[in-house]
Amino acid sequence: MASPTTIPKRSDLKPDTPLDHRPKPSLEGVTAEYLDFRDHSYGPASLEMVAALVAEGKFVWIDLDLSQSRAETVRSHLPPALVDGLTAVEQGWATAADAPSLLVRDESFLRIRLAGVRADENGLASDSIDIFVAAGLLLTVHQGTCGVLESVRRDYLQDFLQHAASPSFMVYEFWEKQVEQFLAVENRLDDDVEATRLRLRRTADEATFAQLANVSDRLLALRKQVLPARRVLEELVSRKTTFVSEATLTFLAGMITTLERLLADITSNREILESEMNFSLTVTTHRTNFTMNRLAVVSTIFLPLTFLCGVYGMNFSTMPETEWAHGYKMFWVISAVITISLTIVLRRARLL
Repeated sequence: MASPTTIPKRSDLKPDTPLDHRPKPSLEGVTAEYLDFRDHSYGPASLEMVAALVAEGKFVWIDLDLSQSRAETVRSHLPPALVDGLTAVEQGWATAADAPSLLVRDESFLRIRLAGVRADENGLASDSIDIFVAAGLLLTVHQGTCGVLESVRRDYLQDFLQHAASPSFMVYEFWEKQVEQFLAVENRLDDDVEATRLRLRRTADEATFAQLANVSDRLLALRKQVLPARRVLEELVSRKTTFVSEATLTFLAGMITTLERLLADITSNREILESEMNFSLTVTTHRTNFTMNRLAVVSTIFLPLTFLCGVYGMNFSTMPETEWAHGYKMFWVISAVITISLTIVLRRARLL
């Protein structure tokens, strides 16, 4: 059996002390480690050691990356109750990798699926992980890189050494990182909403409306992940379970309020975008109406002049006015009088 890792004294452990603990894969795509909550020791483990470690009262965490390995790799080392659940998860990843968050309760285990999104250079990317909590065992299943998992690995050991009292703290760690990820995405979208709003005020071209649609789609995608996560969290804290302590459930209940505020912020941002779009369309419509009004005024002024030109442009042999000595001058005088009169009338009517 692997020897325990040397534990620093709590008096020597500063709050910001980084503890980078990444167990080396015992097999391709599989890592295993143990935590002992009695003396706060921890260390790497092999799959062959799992049963013995659990029997000794230690807590074992197995991580399975389905992009590098298959469920058969760990199936023989799991309790029978988890085998069927793992099979269902593997099939689910193969057919619906972007399935929403869910909670499955069983007498022998608790399954939590955390489905989220993370910001990348292309917008938002799916970020999901399945978590099985059983007696003395934690199994995480994902496909490829998982941002929540990376965040947990970065910070959980420091929390374990400082204040963790039971294995259920790992459930809290995953939920905490999931909520933090949601908040990080929302903060980035806040900046995008403000940038889009200011751009709409400057120019309302096709590219700006495309940017608005993109930001709105990302807000909707985030909302579609936060809503199921909130429902799962509400269901989790509403009923006691042997796999999560009451103290942990109390802390998790506080996250529900955070998710509700997050949903309110998402709704507010979408309303801001909608309001700005309506305002921009209103301004554009006003400008169009103003231009059409000016064209209509010009047409009104030139309409009688066009009529006169049409009349005297007819090819009749007998038109007395065409033989007048001052007929040409009279035409322009009449045109000027009509133009000035219509201009005065339109100005008084505030149409010009």
